Order: sequence, then C-alpha cells, then structure tokens
Amino acid sequence: MMIARRLLLAASLLLAAPLAPAQEQVHLRMSWWGGNDVHRAQLRALEAFEARYPDIKVTAEYTGWVGHLERLTTQIAGGTAPDVMMVNWNWLKLFSRDGDGFLDLHGVADIIDLGQFDRDALSMSSVRGRLNGLPPNMTARLFWFNETTFRKAGLKVPDSWEALMAAGPVFRQRLGPDYYPLDMNFQDTLALLYSWMSQRSQSAFIDEEGRRLLPDRHLLTEAARLYQQLVDNHVVPSARQRASFGHVQLQETRPWITGRYAGAYQWTSAIGKYVETLEPGQRMVLAPYPMLPGAADPGLLYKPAMMYAINRDTRHPRESALLLQFLLNDPEGVRILGARRGVPASAAARRTLEEDGQLTGLALEGQRQIESLPRGIVLSGYYEHARVRDGFNDILEKQGYGMLTPEEAGKAMEREINGILQRVIK
Repeated sequence: MMIARRLLLAASLLLAAPLAPAQEQVHLRMSWWGGNDVHRAQLRALEAFEARYPDIKVTAEYTGWVGHLERLTTQIAGGTAPDVMMVNWNWLKLFSRDGDGFLDLHGVADIIDLGQFDRDALSMSSVRGRLNGLPPNMTARLFWFNETTFRKAGLKVPDSWEALMAAGPVFRQRLGPDYYPLDMNFQDTLALLYSWMSQRSQSAFIDEEGRRLLPDRHLLTEAARLYQQLVDNHVVPSARQRASFGHVQLQETRPWITGRYAGAYQWTSAIGKYVETLEPGQRMVLAPYPMLPGAADPGLLYKPAMMYAINRDTRHPRESALLLQFLLNDPEGVRILGARRGVPASAAARRTLEEDGQLTGLALEGQRQIESLPRGIVLSGYYEHARVRDGFNDILEKQGYGMLTPEEAGKAMEREINGILQRVIK
C-alpha cells in the first residue's frame, strides 16, 4: 500500500512538472537583387541552410536592380530593414558614414571566417574600422574585345592606348563606318577617363579630407580631349549615334550582337551577360590592360561588386552571421550559388568552385589579370555617389552633343564636381 502511494505521488509530480521547452524558432529576413537565375540559386541555398539549421527560418525578399535602393532606403528609415541585406558598396556612404549603419562583423568573427577575405575586401568593406559587410566577389573594369571582328579588320586586339586609338581609322576603312573597336555610354567613358587620369597622375581621384577632386583643371581638360579624340578617331560611336538605340543596354543592341561594336570596358562581374548575347561564331577575349609610359599603377576601378550586411538592430546577430558564413564560405552554400555573382572573394569559396570546375572562362581570366596588376590607388566610394556620377555624366553628355568644348568640359568638371563633393562629403 505504501509503495502504491509513493508511485502515485511520483506520477502526480511528473504530470505537474512543466515540460522542457522546445528550442525557440528564429525567423530571419534576407533581401537581395538579381536576375531569375540568381534568385533560383539563392532560394535553393536558403533551403539548404534551413535544412542544416532547422531552428532558423529565412524569409526571402528579392527584386531586380531597379528600385532596390529606394525600397531599402525606405526600410532602413522606417526601422523595417531585413536582418541580412545585400547592399551596393557605395551605399555605405549613404547609410553608414560613421561606420555604425550596419552591424560590425568583427563582433561575430567567431562565426564568420573573416580570414578567407583579403586585405582589400575587408578594408573596402569597412568604415572607420567597423566591418560593415562582406563582398560575395570583388570586381574591376577591364578591356574586353571581340577577337573575331578584330581579325576581320586585320588587327590584333589592342594592348596599349596607342593601339586602341589607331584601331578606329582601320575599322572605318576596312569594315565600314558602322564598325567601332569600342562602345561606351557616358558612365563607361568616365570610368575609362578615371583610369587614364590615374595613370597620368599616379594618385587617387578624390580627396575625401579636402572634399575635392585631385586632378586639376589641366588634367581634367586633357581627359575631356581624350574623349573627343576617341570619337574623332572613330574608336567609339558619337553620342548622337549611340542615342539612336534608345536606353537599351549595350549587350542588347544589334551592333553589339553582330560584332560591329567590338569592345567593352566592363566589370569582370558583368562580362558574362555581354558574351551571352553575341551571335554564334564570335569570340570575346580579355585584352592586356593598357598603361601609359612611366605609369606604375593602372588606376583600376576595383571594388566589392556588392556586399552582404547585417542589420545593426537585428534581434538575431549570431543566426544572421551563420547565414553569411553558409553563403560565403561553406562548401554546400558556395556550390549552390556557384559563380553567378562572379569569382568569389572568399578564398575557401574559390577553392571549392575550382575543385568542382565551376570557375572557368573570362571572369576567371579577369580575376587573374586583376591579381597581376598593382592596386595602390584605392577607389573612393564617392566616385560612385549618385550626384557625383550624374554630374560627370551631364558634363560628358553636353560635350558629346557639342554643347561644350573639351576646355569648357574640363572647367565644368573642376567647378561642378568639386561643388558636389563639398555638399555630399560630410
């Protein structure tokens, strides 16, 4: 009887005892931009992450490029930004001027293997010593030419500024007036002039402390003259000629598809989409990077192609860090994402894709060329500030339509861009 009472008491105590709580489910939100192929791969990677970490669920928020900045700006201003978000590199100047706009990833370095990223990737992703994000890949503008068209003109692809300038008249004479060695919009033109001026001066382009351009009026005028020479020598189409295609991207125009526009000064992360639209039988190649005599630094426009950042106000910083580690360094996540964003910045990710044979072609060749070139001149994020970019584009457009001489364009760059930098650099 006593034993029965004791068993009954033990059973009642067990029934009264609270059950051990199940581990709390963590919900994260992640946003990015891209095309459909990127979206599909990113969603598969999130599914694999959730399978690895069943107690973490991730809600995906993805868009195309157009409108993404406006949407993210509204979210950040309203305190509704995702836990993990893709940001453009130059947006750090908008959202994190003091370095406290995003979570400092040094605080979760026990989860994310930062040692897989080189000095440039980490330094260009930092503001005042705070690591604001990590780049899936680094990118630079390089020269890519349609070797098929150049052979048709009886030329090798240019390996110097002089060879590029000399190719224009040959194209016009041998192939016809609608063939050009290179095509550029105004933003591409500014990028080319940036590199040329950097080679001339062997110094940075923007003085952030002084809030001004480092090239003086004389060098800016010389750059404007170079643009005029490129047009006059039939190296690039005139502004009016190019405008006849409307606001269509270069890779979608008939002259590019058919090989009549035979070159691009483009990012390593973007060259794939230019190759994809070429008609069969054409071959795009990477050219040696042109250097002015005596220049030691090529003045590469080298930067993070984009970055993953963590919301500084997230309730789940460690789980968000686990997600970044999975996407950027973990073999499973890396294999799913592949090289869709370009050659990975993470050394571990690159090894994984190289072992799998996923790293081939022009993007890999471009990465190797970048690594072979000096990178002492560091690109300022203010170069890509929307007002700075639009200011340069407006001046080059006026010059392109004959509204400004090169001398007037040089003066306008010095006056107007310095005025913009005074306003935007705080």
